[in-house]
Amino acid sequence: MPPISCPNCGARLESSGRFCPDCGVRLAGADDVTVEAIPPDETGPVPVEMTVAEPRYFGVTPPLAVFALAVASLAGAIAAFATGRTIPGVLLLVAAGAFAALYVAASRRLPEDAVARLPGRAIGGLRNRAGFAAGAVGAYSGAQLELFRLRREFAELVARRGEAARSLGEAVYGGADEDAANARNLLSELDAAMAAKEAEMTRVATDATARIRQARLEVQPTAVVEPPNVPEPMPVPSEPPQPVTVPEPSPVPSEPPAPMPAPDPTPEPSPPMPEPPAS
Repeated sequence: MPPISCPNCGARLESSGRFCPDCGVRLAGADDVTVEAIPPDETGPVPVEMTVAEPRYFGVTPPLAVFALAVASLAGAIAAFATGRTIPGVLLLVAAGAFAALYVAASRRLPEDAVARLPGRAIGGLRNRAGFAAGAVGAYSGAQLELFRLRREFAELVARRGEAARSLGEAVYGGADEDAANARNLLSELDAAMAAKEAEMTRVATDATARIRQARLEVQPTAVVEPPNVPEPMPVPSEPPQPVTVPEPSPVPSEPPAPMPAPDPTPEPSPPMPEPPAS
């Protein structure tokens, strides 16, 4: 049988395939499957059904019932031993142990049981408290070691300062100005180093206290603190609105009078000249 290739991409195909594994094109010989077209949009309201899956435990013994049987068997064993019946007491004690083991196995399969959550909570509380204790002890011991080292260095600085002060006194008494100046510089350096050591010791103690306080807050139950009932401040009363003063209308200023146009003066006519006498 000749190999079949995809008409779209040319990939080699199996004889029983309906689609190309490379490009996904439907093959020509795969017409035996009816494919319905997806409607472009909904033509009307479609009912929606929602189903919530709930766990169903078939064949699992209820932990609460087994716990009750274990408690009852233990109480019966104690009563049997108290009345001097040893054999029934031993049997009831064995039954109580068996019921307890069955309860533990059922609790692992049904952790939602309220009684089964009690040991988990107790173990969680003990684990948190053990973590707090370990953290507090670690912080306290580390701080103590660091403080011990700093105190030892501080004591060495104090001893060196005493020697420097004695040297300064001898230099001043003997009149050695250069030695006195050197001793004063050394005293200044030692004072600065001692102040730095004291600041570092304070920081170490503060950090250890903060770490212990933070670890204690992590294991304490969350407390809901109600905010203080502080009355809201009343608004300051404002002055009543005053009537708006409307200025009186003033007359519109008129334009200043324009100067009257004066006509240009015309020259006066000269008198007629007398005619000369005829000769």
